[in-house]
Amino acid sequence: MNILANFEEIAARWPEKTAVADECHAYTFAALRQAAACLGAAVRDRRPNGGPVGVIVRRGADTAVLFFAAVYGGCFYVPLDPDMPPHKLETILRDAGTSLVLGAAEDEKLLAAAGFAGALLTQAEARPEPASLPPVPDDAPLYMVYTSGSTGKPKGVLKSHGAMADFIRVYTETFALTGEEIIGNQNPFFFDAAAKDLYCMAWTGATLEVIPAEKFIFPVRLVEYLNAREISYICWVPTALALVTQLNTFRQLLPRTLRSVFFVGEPFPMKQLHKWLTSLPGIRYVNLYGSTELAGICCAYEIPRGELPDSLPMGKPLANCRVFLHTEAGFTTEPGVLGELWVAGPTLALEYYRDPEKTAAVFSVEELPDGTRARVLRSGDLAQYDGAGNLVFVSRKDFQIKHMGRRIELGEIEAVAETLPEIARCCCLYNEAKKRIELFCAMNNPYKDAGTSTAFPPPHENVGTSIACPPAQAPIDGKTIQSRLRPLLSDYMLPAKVHILDSLPTNPNGKLHRQAMREMMQQ
Repeated sequence: MNILANFEEIAARWPEKTAVADECHAYTFAALRQAAACLGAAVRDRRPNGGPVGVIVRRGADTAVLFFAAVYGGCFYVPLDPDMPPHKLETILRDAGTSLVLGAAEDEKLLAAAGFAGALLTQAEARPEPASLPPVPDDAPLYMVYTSGSTGKPKGVLKSHGAMADFIRVYTETFALTGEEIIGNQNPFFFDAAAKDLYCMAWTGATLEVIPAEKFIFPVRLVEYLNAREISYICWVPTALALVTQLNTFRQLLPRTLRSVFFVGEPFPMKQLHKWLTSLPGIRYVNLYGSTELAGICCAYEIPRGELPDSLPMGKPLANCRVFLHTEAGFTTEPGVLGELWVAGPTLALEYYRDPEKTAAVFSVEELPDGTRARVLRSGDLAQYDGAGNLVFVSRKDFQIKHMGRRIELGEIEAVAETLPEIARCCCLYNEAKKRIELFCAMNNPYKDAGTSTAFPPPHENVGTSIACPPAQAPIDGKTIQSRLRPLLSDYMLPAKVHILDSLPTNPNGKLHRQAMREMMQQ
């Protein structure tokens, strides 16, 4: 069964149940289906032969209507961030080759600034009669997400209906996610990680709550919102989860209805994870591993109840995936041996859009250890097995450097630095121009008001419990951090320069913005 057919079945079973909501608006399953299918009829009139349709993504329930409308119209959708620079939007629209964009009337100026000569279609132009369910083979494209590579040029990764349906079926079965869940969405819908939230709703009948972005600035208000909306399941990037505990929010307020905390996209700082585990010990914590070149994820690790792990593995493959470690000598299953992670299975992306050279470099048909041949994703991620048979992420291939004649994993330096009690979060980069390792650090501030974020100035109001501050102490500088790292790292791994920042820059998805820090190195 494909995604759209399953969604129709859910809408017929629970027509009056809330499907998706934001702070101000909500759609029942029947209303979401009707709105999407009627707008989809207008899409089909404009694009009778299918193809890509851009969708201007705003943080609200209406975005689900626009996504499903593109699919009801027999097309695949391309999420577009309205805050991206016009030249980047122009590049994506040109690369996708779309002549139709779904959005709001206010988006006309945005598209004009990007030089878009096609049509903008809004919900006001929906047809009175809904579109019928289009024929959808498994290999038909469902959506395309753009991601920037090392060149900075956006690359379109095309996902199929069959890949998403297979992933979401196995994912919801593996973790017993049902229509009783209330999902708290953090990831913007123009990021691939948000697709899990959307399609868990459409597949199971769960309710999807789109949390206002401003709630993440003030963690106490964020937890208040989780409680008010009775959110039971979240899958966030670790940076968003770490912000809550960095500011000691749980001393003031705890989530009451949360049952499952999943995280994906980057390593979770262990100090902050331990605060979640000790503050909310009775819930489920799951580390997910995936790639933009997959529909969803391929590996998961559930933290045993009561444990405070020193490190966090990627875990083991989902039932529909085969995962291998490949070295120059061939495949390995030996603990501690580093290899590139390869993935085979039905959830692989179709291609890099209109880029056969890049597609061939990442996807290929290979002979596997059992002698069979299969299409695989060569992920570019370096991993190893631990003694329990779990995969452990080590680094990206492009985060592995050669310095002073040694191969160094920058992630290893980050992991050591984050054991220092003074450091809340860090990021390690290599300065190619100066041939040196540089470390960016955000420092812990135990006296920070739990209701505010270090990344934004607080308003003139009392949002947290007042804490008396001790006498001012000399700030920790980069040389102090270097001296504390010296006994913990080999000389050739010691950062030559340490940058102390109020907070590390993040991208709109909440993940560390490494490119912004690379630009700081050049200043």
